[in-house]
Amino acid sequence: MKLLNKVVVITGASRGLGLEMANALAKEGAIVWATSRTAPHPNEIAHAEPGSVTNVQLDVTDEQSVLTLFAQVQRLYGRLDVLVNNAGVGVFKPVEQTSVDEWENVFRTNVTGLFLCSREGYKVMKAHGGRIINISSVSGYIPIAENGVYGASKFAVQGFSQICNEEWKNDNVRVSTIFPGAVHTNMTEGRHFFDPSAMLVPKDVADTVLDIASRPLHVRIDEVKILPPKGVL
Repeated sequence: MKLLNKVVVITGASRGLGLEMANALAKEGAIVWATSRTAPHPNEIAHAEPGSVTNVQLDVTDEQSVLTLFAQVQRLYGRLDVLVNNAGVGVFKPVEQTSVDEWENVFRTNVTGLFLCSREGYKVMKAHGGRIINISSVSGYIPIAENGVYGASKFAVQGFSQICNEEWKNDNVRVSTIFPGAVHTNMTEGRHFFDPSAMLVPKDVADTVLDIASRPLHVRIDEVKILPPKGVL
């Protein structure tokens, strides 16, 4: 097993892409904490077995919630091997139609939440090393119309990831950013310009996360772009 006894936290993992990743990593022997807002509180979680997925409460926009979760990881396991920042929200409309509330809500989850989890995850990792894998989007390196706030948040993820790699490289903490094209999930469901038959599926991204997570720490993988057959979308 590629990840036997590795401790993994995945944000936004109650369904879709996050759940697919949680199951894929657990199948390889990892101890996976799959987080969502409605799961049991971290302080109610006991020591889990390898190959298991444990649902744990986390609101990435709430600093105290983030502090509590990573403190419990430290208390139970004394280490964190892999953090996957997957939690995200989207607003897809022209910039001139985007409200301040929509802008701030997207950035609160996609950027501030990722920052909080990365900061606290790093604190647990730095004694032994580890990997942080940030799930971005093709919108994070290609400007796409009607993706204004979502795209801007994902461009921010790319820049933040690069800075973390520079700051944490001597502590053996590696930060990777994955840029998927269109993936058939609840976020794209019902959007008329997406053809599900021409899109990636969650397993495509989960397999890439598994590959990065299982690499030795002397291998640094900064960025990976995954596109569907016809290109970006």
